[in-house]
Amino acid sequence: MDADDRPHRTLDAIERQAHAWVVRLTSGEATAADGKAFRAWCEADPAHRSAFAQARRQWEQVRVAGGQLPAAARQPQAPTPVQRWSRRAFLGAAVAAPASLAVVAALRPPMGLWPSVTALASDYHTGTGERLRITPSADLAIELDTQTSLRRRSDTRGEGYELVQGQAALETLAGARLALFAGQGCVLAGSGPVRLDVRHTDGQVRVTCLRGSARIEHPQGRLQLQAGQQTRYDERLSGVVVEAVAAEAGAWTEGMLVFRRAPLRDVVEEINRYRRGKVMLGANALARAPVSGRFRIDDPDAALEQLRLTMSLGLRRYPGGIAVLG
Repeated sequence: MDADDRPHRTLDAIERQAHAWVVRLTSGEATAADGKAFRAWCEADPAHRSAFAQARRQWEQVRVAGGQLPAAARQPQAPTPVQRWSRRAFLGAAVAAPASLAVVAALRPPMGLWPSVTALASDYHTGTGERLRITPSADLAIELDTQTSLRRRSDTRGEGYELVQGQAALETLAGARLALFAGQGCVLAGSGPVRLDVRHTDGQVRVTCLRGSARIEHPQGRLQLQAGQQTRYDERLSGVVVEAVAAEAGAWTEGMLVFRRAPLRDVVEEINRYRRGKVMLGANALARAPVSGRFRIDDPDAALEQLRLTMSLGLRRYPGGIAVLG
């Protein structure tokens, strides 16, 4: 039975609290303090654990739906003891052994449903759907996109910042010095006014030079970018430079997501960065189907509805912001 198909009835106080905990723990904003509070709530009364276990059963529907997804949509984890924690295992352990919740869930959040300890320990961090603008100095401005972590870092090149994860737009005035570390490389702004868009997700870094020039220093070499150019690197520096589409790379700073024949799976992954919960592609969805369009980042559910209508897909919703498109 789907969550939306349940008979309408009034939930008692404990049931409401249990459902609130399910939503909170999968909201994308849960913290270690939330884990501690949840542990105390579970230990306060056996009825609390029972109510949470009942709410947890609804997650079984998500597990079954997830098991029907194509391999590319399942986001498998590397085979280490910590990384084997699935959503089901996490919620099960939350009831059976609440004391482990704050430690394991904070170290390796299941399916990325909330920030990791590394992200939260950064000097600057944005949660799901949040953006932040900082001005460390009069000649430097940095705007952080959703789910982005930035920390101060220094090395032989001087004071700088590290983009731990996420996306940032950086703007410098003439003469300003900027060293931005991201993944295996370091992006150095040119001497004139510079505007950059740097994205670090899933181990890959994308650097777009929108104004001025920038140099990328990497263990495998150096690469120069001029205005209107873009490149990507990971542990390897390919040296491939392409023309950048400014309207797409910097659209998020204006509150928009712009796609031009992007695979559906990439569009869904991007929507997940701005939406609390998790959207997954079902077996009937064509992961590689091209998508073009503009979506508001402050209304990701409207984007899902637009995809459903234009691509004739089904959309099933589950507790905790989980949705299966396909």
